[in-house]
Amino acid sequence: MSITQQIAGPVPAQPLRVPDLNRSLWRLQLRGLMTIGVFFVGFGLWSVKTILMGAVAAPGQFVVANDVKKVQHMSGGVVSELLVHEGSHVEAGQVVLRLDPTVAQANRQIVSKQIDEAAIRRARLEAERDGKTALVVPDTLASRGGDPGVAKLVASEAHLLDVREQALAGRRGQFQERIEQSQDEITGLKAQLDSRRYEAEILKREVETVRGLYAKKLVQFARLSQVERDAARTDGQIGALISQIAETEGKISETKLQLIQIGDDQRESAMTELREIQAKEGELTERLVAAEDQLKRVDLQAPVSGTVHELAVHTVGGVLSPGQTAMEIVPVDDDLEVEARIAPTDIDQITQGQLARVKLRAGNQRMTPELTGHVQRIAADTSKDERTGVQFYTIRVDVSPEELAKAAPLKVVAGMQSEVFVETSARTPLDFLLKPLKDQLDRTFRER
Repeated sequence: MSITQQIAGPVPAQPLRVPDLNRSLWRLQLRGLMTIGVFFVGFGLWSVKTILMGAVAAPGQFVVANDVKKVQHMSGGVVSELLVHEGSHVEAGQVVLRLDPTVAQANRQIVSKQIDEAAIRRARLEAERDGKTALVVPDTLASRGGDPGVAKLVASEAHLLDVREQALAGRRGQFQERIEQSQDEITGLKAQLDSRRYEAEILKREVETVRGLYAKKLVQFARLSQVERDAARTDGQIGALISQIAETEGKISETKLQLIQIGDDQRESAMTELREIQAKEGELTERLVAAEDQLKRVDLQAPVSGTVHELAVHTVGGVLSPGQTAMEIVPVDDDLEVEARIAPTDIDQITQGQLARVKLRAGNQRMTPELTGHVQRIAADTSKDERTGVQFYTIRVDVSPEELAKAAPLKVVAGMQSEVFVETSARTPLDFLLKPLKDQLDRTFRER
C-alpha cells in the first residue's frame, strides 16, 4: 500500500468477474498438468537412459589369506606345560604347549626292548643255522654291553643256544651209539658166519665120504640122510646170518641218515624262526618310528609366526582330546582377504574375478572410504551356520595392500567386520522396477 493510499483511506474492493476466475483456474490446471507431464517424461527418460550397477550385498569379515593355523594333537594327552597365553606373539617352530611324555616314553621303551629281544634272538638263530656254538652279538647291542638289560638278554640267549646245542649233541650221541651197537652186532654175526662156513666145509666133505660109503653098502641110508640134513641146516644158517648182516647194515645206513636229518631239521627250524623274527623286526622298527614320532609330538609347535588366538587350554594338567584344537595362530605379515556369506538365491550372480566393494563397519562411516577388490574364490557347496541354521556360500574377496592403505588411519586387521557389495550386471531403473513383475508373470504362465 502506497503513502497516498494511506492518506486517502481504503479503496473499495471491485467485484471479480466470473470469466476472469475461470481463466485463472484453467491456467493453474494447465500448469499442474504440464508439471506432471514434465515429471513423468523426465522420470521416463531417466529410467530408460540411466545405467545403474546391480550389486549383491553380503556380510563379510577380514581374514588372513592363508587362513588361521590350528595347533592340534593327533592322539591328545595331559598338558604338562603351557608356554603361551591369549594374544602372545610366537615365532614359527616355537614350542607353545608341552604334553606329559610319560605314556609316549613308556611306549618307546617297550618297543625298544622288543627290538633288542628280537635282535639277540636273531643272532642265536643265525648261529643255529650256521652250526656255530658261540653267539655273535649284534653291533647295536655289543655297544651297549654295560646295560644290565642287554647283558641279561645276551646271557639268556647264549644259555639257550648252549642248551639246544647240548640237546642236539645228545640226540646225535644216541644215534651214534645205535650205529656202534649195530656195527658190534655185525661183527658178531660175521664171526658166526665164518664159523658156519667152516662147519659147512666140513659137512660137505663128510657128505661126500658118507655117499661113497653108502654106495659101497658100508653105511645105512639113515646115516647119509642125517649128514645131508646137517649140511643143509648149516647152509640155511649161513643164509640167515648173511641176511641179518645186511639188515643190520641197513639199520646203520638209516641211523646215519637220521643223524644227518636231525641237524637239517634244526637248521630248517632255525631258518623258519629266523624269517619270522626278521618280519617281526621290520614291524617293530615301524612301531619304534611311530613311538619316537609320538614322543616328538609332545611338544606342540607354532606352524607359523603370528598371534595366539582362541586358546582352548588354560590349565596345566588339563586333558587335550585327540584332534582337539589347542589354539589358533593368526599369521602376521600375511595378506588380508574378505570372507563373505552369499545367500544361495544370489550365488548364480557371483563369478570369479567379479568386482566387489568393501565397506568397513568400524571407524567413522562418513570418513572411511569404500575399498575395491575382486572375487577370488567361490565355495563349491553351501555351509551351515550351526547357531542359526542358515545356509550360505562362502566367497573370498581379494583386497590389495594399496586399497587397504586407503583406510588409514584405521588399521585393518583380521576379524574386522565389513559389508561386501559384489557388483552384478548393469541395468536401468526401469529394469529394476519391471523385474518383479516379469518374474511373477513367468511363474504364472508356467503353473499347470
